[in-house]
Amino acid sequence: MKNFWLVLASVLIGGISFWTPNVLLFPRMKSMNTFFAVITFACPLALLVVYGVATWYRKQQEVNDGGPSSALFALIGIWLTGPWLMGFAGTLAGGPGFHELSDYTPFLWMSLCPPLTLYFSAMQGNVLALILVTVLMPVCHHLFEKEHWIIPPGWKPRMHFRRSHSAG
Repeated sequence: MKNFWLVLASVLIGGISFWTPNVLLFPRMKSMNTFFAVITFACPLALLVVYGVATWYRKQQEVNDGGPSSALFALIGIWLTGPWLMGFAGTLAGGPGFHELSDYTPFLWMSLCPPLTLYFSAMQGNVLALILVTVLMPVCHHLFEKEHWIIPPGWKPRMHFRRSHSAG
C-alpha cells in the first residue's frame, strides 16, 4: 500500500509542480513570445526542483527497497494533469474553461489521450516545455533512480509471455 501512495504522490506532485508556472504566468503574460521563452524553462525547472527534493527525501527515508520511480510517474502525472491545469490557466486568463459541467468532458478525453494533451499544449504555447521534460525525466530516472521500478515487482510474473515450443 505504501507503493500505491508513492505512485499517487509522484503523479500528482509531478504534474502540479510542472504546470504551476503555467497556471501562474499564462493569465499574466502580455506577449506570447515572452511567454514561450519563460515557460519553456520555468515548467521544467520547477519540476526538477521538486524532483530533486523528493529524490533527496526518499533516499533519506528508504532502506534501499526500491519503490516506484519518481521521475517516470511524475512524467505520467504531467501528461494526465496537463489538460486540467492548462484549462484552469485558460479560465484564469478569461478564456473558456471550467464554467459548466459539459466543459469537463474534453479535459477528460485529453487526459486519456496523450496526443490531445500535446495538441492542447501546442495551442497554449508550452509544447517545448512538455517535450523537454518528456525527454528529461527518463534521463533523470536512468541517472538517479535505476534501482526504482516502473512496473511493480509483483506484476512481472503475471506479465511474462511464454513461447510455446511445438514438438515437430
